[in-house]
Amino acid sequence: MKIRDIPPTENLGGKLIKIPPEADNPYKLDMGYWFSQWGYPDGKAGIWFKKDMNEKQIYPVFLDNLKDCLDWEII
Repeated sequence: MKIRDIPPTENLGGKLIKIPPEADNPYKLDMGYWFSQWGYPDGKAGIWFKKDMNEKQIYPVFLDNLKDCLDWEII
């Protein structure tokens, strides 16, 4: 299932997401648990991921626009 396929009322927090290799992903995660996201009026955005929901460390993935992740897969 893709992110765009879930209902708009459903929260992405804690869902395991496959991160595509072309994403601006400095830690080279291939998948991660969606923790939170950010976005700015100029379109720059990103998502914070965790490798495991029980750990404290979070990892950024940078986007030009938050809508760029709508075709990413939910595992």
